[in-house]
Amino acid sequence: MTETVVKALINGLYGKYTHLSPKKVIEGLTPSNARIKPENDNHSCWDLLHHIKIWQKAILESIRGQEVNWKDISKNHDWPNAAYLSDDQNFINLVKMFEESLLEAEELIKTTDLHQPMPAWDGAPVIQAIIVLLQHNSYHYGQIVAVRKSLGIWS
Repeated sequence: MTETVVKALINGLYGKYTHLSPKKVIEGLTPSNARIKPENDNHSCWDLLHHIKIWQKAILESIRGQEVNWKDISKNHDWPNAAYLSDDQNFINLVKMFEESLLEAEELIKTTDLHQPMPAWDGAPVIQAIIVLLQHNSYHYGQIVAVRKSLGIWS
């Protein structure tokens, strides 16, 4: 059963049977088009990808047993600031870090006891944190696609 669950979680991480693959969601984004905010939206694709990566990293750290300051992330790191968005290299680095964190998540899914309780999550099992990560990513992938469609940069 565990092998089936691991496979299902990894499939979910990469969008199989649930949403588009993360690679497809960000394919064709450049620093220039990723920073554009549609008139009817609060966030650009860059904003949303940053948000996904920040929370994905925090969830993975908590699974590894590292202390995570959730309030600090929410207050100070959740969304990128204007200075960060002004440097094209930051977007290139963000995409790389996001892709690396997907591989890290896959490795944790394969190697971590999914039933292990997590003190930082009031004893909830690791699998619950993984499912939260998958749901969170999927939701924001949909937002990125919607922003791209509204800007005419989706094919």
